[in-house]
Amino acid sequence: MGAITDWDDWGLLDVPDPAFKQVTTKQKTFRDFIAAAYPDYAFHTWANKLIALCEQIADGTLNRLIVTIPPRTGKSLLVSKLFPAYWISRYPSRFCAIASYSAELAYAHSREARHYYVTANHQLSKDSTAVGNWLTPDRGGCIAAGVRGPFTGKGYALGIIDDPYKGPEDAGSAAQRKKLIEWFQSVWLTRAEPGVTPAATPGVTPGASPKGAGAGASGNSSAAQVVVLTRWHQDDLIGWLMEQENGDAPQHWHVLNLPAICEAQPVFPPTVTVIPDWRQPGEALCPERFPLTELNQIRIRAGLYWWNALYQQRPSPADGLLFQRQWIKYTGPKGLTPANQRPVGSGPTGSKYAPLVLSCDLSFKGAETNDYCAFVLLGLIPETTPIHPAQAAKAQGMQLHPSAALVPKGQTPQGQAPKGQTPQEQMGLSPHRIEVLASEHQHLDLPGVVKHLTQTLQLLSEQGLSPDAVLIEDAANGPAVCQLLRRQIPGLIAIRPVGSKSSRAHAAAPLMEAGQLAFNPGNEELINELLGFPNAAHDDLVDAFCQGVIWLQNKHWRANSRGTPLPLLFSR
Repeated sequence: MGAITDWDDWGLLDVPDPAFKQVTTKQKTFRDFIAAAYPDYAFHTWANKLIALCEQIADGTLNRLIVTIPPRTGKSLLVSKLFPAYWISRYPSRFCAIASYSAELAYAHSREARHYYVTANHQLSKDSTAVGNWLTPDRGGCIAAGVRGPFTGKGYALGIIDDPYKGPEDAGSAAQRKKLIEWFQSVWLTRAEPGVTPAATPGVTPGASPKGAGAGASGNSSAAQVVVLTRWHQDDLIGWLMEQENGDAPQHWHVLNLPAICEAQPVFPPTVTVIPDWRQPGEALCPERFPLTELNQIRIRAGLYWWNALYQQRPSPADGLLFQRQWIKYTGPKGLTPANQRPVGSGPTGSKYAPLVLSCDLSFKGAETNDYCAFVLLGLIPETTPIHPAQAAKAQGMQLHPSAALVPKGQTPQGQAPKGQTPQEQMGLSPHRIEVLASEHQHLDLPGVVKHLTQTLQLLSEQGLSPDAVLIEDAANGPAVCQLLRRQIPGLIAIRPVGSKSSRAHAAAPLMEAGQLAFNPGNEELINELLGFPNAAHDDLVDAFCQGVIWLQNKHWRANSRGTPLPLLFSR
């Protein structure tokens, strides 16, 4: 062996670099590494939780991690920049792969990882320092590419997928989602090598690879996988991975699901380990950066659909599951506020609701972690005297058969229907029969329910909207509670539920599909629950809604409505 110069590659010559050995023989935790590589890093509570999980991955005790977190929180800095640098510093003969929606973004993550690796006093191989493929003197390192990009000929022991969707158009396209899944199955997973296990390097200081360690030195454990993203769609990569957990080969993912504002966790497959949220419901994820007041402003600006997907990590179906988005009808423009709507309590024809009901789904435990108490105010629009069939037919340009009855004089001059009326209205029918005036849900105990109902009924009475009935579910509350509420709340009716929640929802859905239901603006929380049912985080408003709709349909609509006969004696 000839003379060694400063430009020689220690790893290629199989000669230990004294400086490299000095910095790698000292074991560091991920938190210590961050403090050395990024001195100004703010260790917020959520970050400490994620740092601990990344430490488990580096230790080889965890190899399947999903992180769902709101935008601009700092997930990519931690998972895709700092963590790869730390992991490679511990296993310099192994490879970490980073994939994002574009090669440019993946390269940007890799470039930053390389920077933090060097900043923490670790050495690079002098013959390969490219941002998309940089090496250590031990011939491990980092590779990066865009999703659906080339990884052929490359393997990894740690794979990180960060933001595989460019935006809503990408995530909303079924074709693009399918292509990503096909790439994930045929390319990404096939490049995974045996991963790191605690038994892989017994007695060896992390960061110093055992002599001769290769791809198979870590045992039979598969490569560690980390998927981090902001949810865009219920059928995105996370949705697909969760669906696979119900199959024959579950991967037993650990999930760190962090909504911007704490709420009940959605239901995950039983093979999944959900990391508990340390917060109380209603608390902000990172108040140091996004306080609750700012999050509430974001919720208004983003709209409920995108807020629930991007910030709360529970995307609802764009078109709905049982209740379809195209079925949603409004009583007026969605942009109207209650102050500039037409008077609440009057139907399109100006008639009062008959009846008006307040439907309630109640839970009396009151704790923030328990179910909500939900309240939905619904009104039935009564039938009016129908326009004479011959009059409606002439208004639609039909010719009367000679046997048809004559149009009463004076009803419609020159046979013209009132301007702007639909054929339904020309027949004396409203465009819809049931209106949802208002809806809300709160955490309340029994005294809180009585107080809230009393105040709500008083407020509605002042607006001329006193409900004809207050409906509560009998089975959930028990006879004693129902008797107490009857003494306190006038007009209360205990409803014995028939069938499951799903069956009751199926009973109400056809009325929406047929256009018989309309919503006042301001009922977006209820509409969102309907579109997400039965997979949404909450269904309390759906329960109250279905209870009220079924009661109106059974007790008043079907009982009192004789229906409107259709004219049969007309021809075009």
